[in-house]
Amino acid sequence: MKGSIVLGTFALLGLIGALLFVTVNEVNRMQAAQQAYQARAIETGALEFENRCRTCHGPQGKGSPLAPALNSADLFNGTRLAAVGFSGTVEDYVRGTISAGRPVPSAGTNYPQRMPTWSERFGGPLRDDQVDALVAFIMNWQDRALAEATAAPALPPGQEVGTDISQTLPAGDADNGKTLAEGPFGCAACHILSSVGPAWAGGGTAPGIGTRAAARIDEAGYNGAATSAEQYLLESIVDPNAYVVSGFQPGLMPGNFSGRLTPQDAADLIAYMLTFK
Repeated sequence: MKGSIVLGTFALLGLIGALLFVTVNEVNRMQAAQQAYQARAIETGALEFENRCRTCHGPQGKGSPLAPALNSADLFNGTRLAAVGFSGTVEDYVRGTISAGRPVPSAGTNYPQRMPTWSERFGGPLRDDQVDALVAFIMNWQDRALAEATAAPALPPGQEVGTDISQTLPAGDADNGKTLAEGPFGCAACHILSSVGPAWAGGGTAPGIGTRAAARIDEAGYNGAATSAEQYLLESIVDPNAYVVSGFQPGLMPGNFSGRLTPQDAADLIAYMLTFK
């Protein structure tokens, strides 16, 4: 009898130990499963974004003349939500906008497209899990977008290129201009990689920006101050509303590059643009 009691006690203690082991590891297992699920959702959302959203919102969500940037600090820091009077979370805002669309533009915006309805719940084509995947993909940009905004303030006075298009710029490096356009300044989102917007490379019978710039200043409607192709390109960068080409709307090109670019940056970007003939 005593032997049975001892064995039963050890068995009970073993069972309790096994349950404790399983309980402790279940937390880790569930966390790993949740991380794997989130990773798959982001991957699925990336495919959905590429197929459905990239044309308007630009590669990597950097924006285009058709729709605003999503990979942007002003979305994640609450600035954009405050502008439209939304008091919920960023994730709720993103999910709601994807699901129900935005038939009415925000005050002060002039994007020609309206955000369509995507969720089946509102008559769109996407299931709930597809909407959730898109939300996960967009929210995955949050940390990077906020970090980039913090790491890239305007240059100190005297280091920026400014808005004087008659200034003498240093010799430009087209290769570095390509790196700048495709990297920190995001020019490629609208002007190179996207099928929308004023493409630098032209298309069909239209020449590239290097050729167009030289001809633009001689057009009857040109009312800017440039007297050369280089000045025209600099003016387009640092004072984009000085002259807006017919067919395009003012305000689409960011107006803060005069404070973000050094003269060398501007020279390199212009050298790169001039390679598009």
